[in-house]
This record gives sequence, structure tokens and C-alpha cells, in this order.
Amino acid sequence: MDYYRENGGNVVYNLGELYYPITARPGGAGEFSPSKALRPYIRCYWGTVPAPEADLAGCSVLTDKPDSRKAAREIIIPDTCMDIIWEWDTATGAAGGVFCGINDTPFEVDGDGQTAGRQRFAIRFHFWSVHLFADEHLRDVKNFYGEVDWYFSSFRKELGERLAAARTLTERIAWAEEYLLRRLDNAGNINNGLMNAVHALLQAKGVKTVSGLSAESVLSSRQLERLFRDYIGISPKQTADLVRFQNVWRNLYCPTPQFRNIQDLVHSFGYSDQSHFNNSFKRFAGQTPREALVYAGK
Repeated sequence: MDYYRENGGNVVYNLGELYYPITARPGGAGEFSPSKALRPYIRCYWGTVPAPEADLAGCSVLTDKPDSRKAAREIIIPDTCMDIIWEWDTATGAAGGVFCGINDTPFEVDGDGQTAGRQRFAIRFHFWSVHLFADEHLRDVKNFYGEVDWYFSSFRKELGERLAAARTLTERIAWAEEYLLRRLDNAGNINNGLMNAVHALLQAKGVKTVSGLSAESVLSSRQLERLFRDYIGISPKQTADLVRFQNVWRNLYCPTPQFRNIQDLVHSFGYSDQSHFNNSFKRFAGQTPREALVYAGK
């Protein structure tokens, strides 16, 4: 399968249609979808909690009021995505941003809500697309949390400094999409071998060996390892494990007739037994399946 960008910036095959990663608490995520042209690359936008009043475009006006609905503890699980998070102080104008690379371990952050006077806007990328927008290779982004300038040197000038002037979330998203589409126009060629391997991995819901990926992408295991390290930041095996975890978590959170109980998941996702399933799940979720569902409000 060939992947390329047309004039409108689209990838011929939208891998996002095969895979929809979710957070530890999907019901309170406050996510906003990208335009059709960017859906193959961008998982969502998120940021400061909107005020109740909606603007004409259907999004809410942003407010700097803290979100008292959030719990004191917020668990971040590996969702295979990578984020640019931009924050600014409405009183002083001080602003800055971070880039969060792909993480393979759960961690906790302060969930008491946004600090009064500070606002936030974030772009969440699918793991297979970040390299098209970044300045550098992604070999060192595993569990990375650092200055956005390290990987996106133009972000501050071309988008970050504009965000505070926007009155609504709709405006901020529109400006973000202008920036992203410009970056995409200047990106290098898509590596078909890498994308074919990712496509096979997503179709298999992460239940795929490296040798299987190698055969489907017509690349050696060594070539696959190098491509995944350079363009995603982790190995093919680590990527498969995270994709499998996300598919398991999604089926736990949104059960279907195909997966009626834990044993169905154990069998379908290639675990040797329920103990193997529980240990693997807790490694990525930081909780047992039952605890994770309770935390998610299920």
C-alpha cells in the first residue's frame, strides 16, 4: 500500500479509522476532533475547560477558571500518542510549552484543575505521524517531557504566541490547523515500509510478532527496528504491546458482544492465561482492570 500526501494534505489511507486510543478517564477528557484533512495525523485537541456559553461555531468560549470537577489524583496511561502542550498566564503574558513523547508507563499528575489565570491548548498526535511535523528524529522521545522548541522550533513563533489572542476554542483550533498544514506541506516523503508495518499492527490490534510485521512490510527485522526507533521512538515490539493494551482497555471500557468477559479478552489478544493478562494490564494501567474501570467511572 502506498501512502502519500495530496494537495489537500491527506494521506490516502487514514490509519486513524483503525485505531482510537483513549485515556484513563475517557468520559472527562474534553477532546475536540481535527478537520478531515488532519484526522490521519492528529488524534484530537484539548485544553482549558470551556465556559458554559457556546459560540456560534458550537464550541465554548475559553475561561481561566479552575476545573473543580477534576479529582485530586489524575492517572496518565500510555495512549501511544504524543502531545504539544502550550500554556500561558493571562495576567503576565508569560508563555511556554512542552512536548510529551510516547510513554510506556503510567504516572500520576496533580488533577486539582487548572491554576487560575493560566490557560492551556494542546495538540495530540497519533504516534505514526509525529515525525512529519517534528524537526528532528524521534529516537529519544520515549517517556520524554521537555521544551517544545527541542522538536518544534517554529511552534512558539508561528502558533504559540498567537493562541492567547484567540477568544474561542474554535479560533485556536483553526490557527493550530493552519500551522499543522503548513508543516505537513514542508514534510519529507512518507516511508511506505514503516506505514505498512503500522497498518498491519493496527489491523491486528497489536497482536503481531516482529517477524510477522517484517513479512507484511517487506522489511528486515533490523530495518523495522531502525525505522520504528527513528520515527516513533520505541521498538516494533514495544509499539505492539502498547497498541494491544489500548485495544484491551477500549474493549473493557466499551464492551461489545464479542468480548463478554475477561476470558474473551485473554483468548482474543493472545495472553497465555488470566494472570498474564492481569499483569500486563497493570503494567500499563497502574491498576487492575476492575480498579481501572472504577477510576474511569464505570
